[in-house]
Order: sequence, then C-alpha cells, then structure tokens
Amino acid sequence: MRRAESGLMDLAKAMQRKLNSFVLKTFVPSLDIRNNQLVNNAKNLRKVNAASSIKRFMKNVVNANMFKYYNKKFTTVEKISLEYNNSFDPSPTLEKNIMGRAQIEKEGFFNDLFDNNDILKKMQNSLRNGVITEQITNELNSVLTKQIEGTPDKLGIVASYHYQNGYDEFQSYSRSIDEQFSKQLNLNYAFYAGGVISDTRDFCRRRSGKLFNRETIESWNYVPANWSGRKENNNILIDMGGWNCRHDFDWISWELAKRVDPDMQRSKYDNV
Repeated sequence: MRRAESGLMDLAKAMQRKLNSFVLKTFVPSLDIRNNQLVNNAKNLRKVNAASSIKRFMKNVVNANMFKYYNKKFTTVEKISLEYNNSFDPSPTLEKNIMGRAQIEKEGFFNDLFDNNDILKKMQNSLRNGVITEQITNELNSVLTKQIEGTPDKLGIVASYHYQNGYDEFQSYSRSIDEQFSKQLNLNYAFYAGGVISDTRDFCRRRSGKLFNRETIESWNYVPANWSGRKENNNILIDMGGWNCRHDFDWISWELAKRVDPDMQRSKYDNV
C-alpha cells in the first residue's frame, strides 16, 4: 500500500509537468497577446471560461495515465486479498462472485477519483485574472507553474488532489474487498489493526489492537456519532477512523475469536 501511494505521487508530479508544459506552450500562446501582455477582450475570456483544450488534455493525458495506475494497483489489492482469503478455502463460485462484485466496486471508486473541477477552476482563475489585468505573459507563466507544479513546501494541483483522494481510495478499496470476503466466508470478528503513531486520532487509539464482533463494529456508525477526522456519512467498515486513516480490520473466525477472548459475545451474523 505504501509503495502504491509513493508511486501515485511520482506519477502525479510527472503529470503536473506535462500539464504545465501544455498550458504554457499551447494554451497561453493561443490567447490574444500584444507586446507580451494578455489582451483583455471577450475572445480571451470566452476561451478561458471554456478551457476546452485543457479539459481534453486533462482527460486524454493526465486522467488516462492516472487511471491506468489506479487500475493496476486496485487489481493488485484484489489479488493479495484473494491470496489471503484462500486460506479459508472459498469455493470457485464464491471467489468469482466476490471478484465480480469487486470489479463493480472498482468502477465506483474510480468515479470518486476523477472529478477535475477543482483543478480546472484554479487554473481558470489564474488565467482569467491574467486576462482582466492584462498581465505580462512571463509573469502569468510563473504564477501558473507554481500553481500547477507546486513549490518546495506545497504540492502542485494534481498531486494535491490525488494526495487528498487517492490515498483514502486505496485503503477504502482494500477494506471493501476484505469486507466482501469476510461476510461470505462467515468471518464476523476483527482486530482493529494498524498500530498507533504520534498523530493517531483518539477514536482509533482506543480501539487499536483490540478484537470486536461485527455488530459492535457496525454500532460505531451511530455511537459515537462524531469524532475528529470522521468523514461525512462515514461507513466504519470501509472508512474506519475517517480521513487518511491507515487502519484495517483483520477478520477472523468465531473459533479463533473465542480462543483469543473467551468472553467474546458470539455474533448474530454467524452462520451456525
């Protein structure tokens, strides 16, 4: 998971460089420019407001490459989950059903990863301001480069977007696959796994390393109803502690749960 996240940032930064090059070398020169200054006219404003060529570049170059990366890593998550859960001897039919659902789930996760409105708006605002103020092109290019590629202490617009969204999607997708396996393999007890670090939120700190049954875990969707870092409509089984949560549920059987904790209450979800 950590390697996937590191690779994601490397690719996002490479896409930023390509995007910046396109905007500076193709889009900006296509605007009306006089004496190295943008012209404040209706034609330029219409072009900036439409940003058609930038949208196409985002879709056909930036998003296409990012999609391939996510698809590769999500597929790896599926394979690893399948290898782990094979120890419980799921039937071929069960595996097919789970992985088929995973493909549907994957498309759902992808849908959350490629909304470029925020990225586009930031560039349009800079370009629009440049037109209105008749900015010198070199100054505008400098502003755009800092915005698109970032600075030593600030991520660029593509990396920032995927840092905020991609990391959580990797984790959530992995938990979603595990959740599908756990239900169909009759595993209704889980360790709150992942350990504790200096900035672990209190919600996770109090549960880390402990064993719970499924209904106790599900109750956290409602009690407590809120905590620091909780996502809106947080699904505890998929989102766990909320934004940027690095914890997972390690699902186990009733037999193992009872050995670990003799006082464990049997889950109502068990097929007995």
